[in-house]
Amino acid sequence: MNVAEFILGAIQNLGTDTAFCLTGGMAMHINRAADESDLRMIYCNHEQAVAAAADGYARAKDYQVPGLAIVTSGPGVTNTITSVASAFYDSIPEFILAGQVKTADINMYGVRSYGAQETPHLKLMEPITKAAFRYVPAEVDDDALAEKLALAITGRKGPVFIEIPLDIQAQAVEDAKERLTKINAKITRMVLDDKKASETAIAEIISGLVAASKPVLVIGNGSRIAGIPRDKIKKLVEKLGIPTLFTWASFDLLSHDHELNFGCAGGLAPTHANKILQAADFVLFLGARLDLLTTAFNPNNYGKSARRIVVELDAREIEKNLAMQNTTFINENIAGIFDGLAESEIKLQPADGWLSNANLLRLSDEKSELLAFVDKGLTTYKIAQVLSGNQGVDYIVPTASGYAIEGIARFYKPNGKSTFAWGGHVLGSMGLGLPSAIGAVAALNRPVVCLEGDGGLLLNIQEVFTLAANPDLPLSIIVLNNGGYQSIIKSQNRAFNKEFGASSASGLYAVPFNLISDLAGLTYIKCNTLTEFEVAMEKGLHRCLLELKVEEDGYRGPAVQTKFDKHGKPYSTDIEDISWC
Repeated sequence: MNVAEFILGAIQNLGTDTAFCLTGGMAMHINRAADESDLRMIYCNHEQAVAAAADGYARAKDYQVPGLAIVTSGPGVTNTITSVASAFYDSIPEFILAGQVKTADINMYGVRSYGAQETPHLKLMEPITKAAFRYVPAEVDDDALAEKLALAITGRKGPVFIEIPLDIQAQAVEDAKERLTKINAKITRMVLDDKKASETAIAEIISGLVAASKPVLVIGNGSRIAGIPRDKIKKLVEKLGIPTLFTWASFDLLSHDHELNFGCAGGLAPTHANKILQAADFVLFLGARLDLLTTAFNPNNYGKSARRIVVELDAREIEKNLAMQNTTFINENIAGIFDGLAESEIKLQPADGWLSNANLLRLSDEKSELLAFVDKGLTTYKIAQVLSGNQGVDYIVPTASGYAIEGIARFYKPNGKSTFAWGGHVLGSMGLGLPSAIGAVAALNRPVVCLEGDGGLLLNIQEVFTLAANPDLPLSIIVLNNGGYQSIIKSQNRAFNKEFGASSASGLYAVPFNLISDLAGLTYIKCNTLTEFEVAMEKGLHRCLLELKVEEDGYRGPAVQTKFDKHGKPYSTDIEDISWC
């Protein structure tokens, strides 16, 4: 076994069975080792897509199995940066395995450029990975290697970058199988130790719950990242029997029609969810890091009347919110917290009145929603309804950015089994949807639907040919064609009363998606009306590109508004005050 085979073997021992790759000269031994291994190789057509596909793979494996991206040095690595940053912000466990020029050609002189296609990968990757290191056997022993690899799947998960110089890749490794077994055993121990929770933390949470008359549970995507299955989440929700809220990244973890699911509170949210949160006297946050978008740019106001307990694994996420009043932070893994709460006896105060009021708020909100969207056009609201009701679409990878997706995410109603796996979430980069979906379908080996905007799809349009090269992958693409970058158009019009570079009327090209579909060997379907879309979905999708001519309704439901005080200073309205208007 050589070094390239050794490192790949260590990653495969963690459960990874697929690699995404774009070959290159400085990674030639890694490429060969991967090709001759048991890994399924999917060769993408851009390195940004390689890393994004590894991201999508890890999400589809419920964050428990790391994705693997293999690229060459220099531009091969720099092309991955957006995708790696997205994975870092979204806590995605993945490895980026890269070639590097031979050791003698690595820049030791401080000049701008030395080796051919050589770049200071480690310096570039350090801020957007959990670890970025060069593997040279004489410098990284097996214990250190195990600890670095384990970083991807322990603590707050995230990408790990590994570069191997060309002259090191083919070096022989002695006792490789025995050493790999020991490395894997050490990583396994680290993963098990990572999931423990203290009795003190459990006791403090139970004390807060028991004392409350109007408690609320908020479950974030950290619960999924921690490996907590949906049935365990459902059991805890039902054991506590209190109103439960989610975030946009976690709203699919419990069926929309579950009696204790009261949706997502925040700046773009149903009014009842916000009123419930703001009326609570105790809020338990599990795996919700209280980011600015979730909290409508005001974490201290998010559940402002309640005693708050926030369970957060990332100490720096706690540090940023230390100014929050009446809030206790518990720096532990919520996997252990879930287990502790599930095993403990918890006797809450009677919550019939609290739940009854919450249900009245939800019922009123649902009526307002129906009145606001009575039209039959092909709007994002109606698209969300059709997708929610289709039993054949249970794994959706939406683009992370754009006006078209906001309405669908806002009104999509998960059934408890369906998954809404964002193709990049926090960073919100256009173009990651399609390659993320390719990674997901490779992981699942069952139908997946990618929702992309007409603008976003173009940023990685070459990946339709990756799909064509892998005809066994049952992936279909729904293009939400709203005529350009609608979110940009709206912000430009608000600020300047004109648009530029955001549609075919202001400098872009109207893309003939039928021609792209034909070139890629995909079935092309175009829907101009809601009825046509309903019929297409009833027939089922299989390796097709379905173009929807989205009717822009200009409305996404209740949202926080930016207003100005008498001194001209901007401020946001309270989330409790947003309404259907």
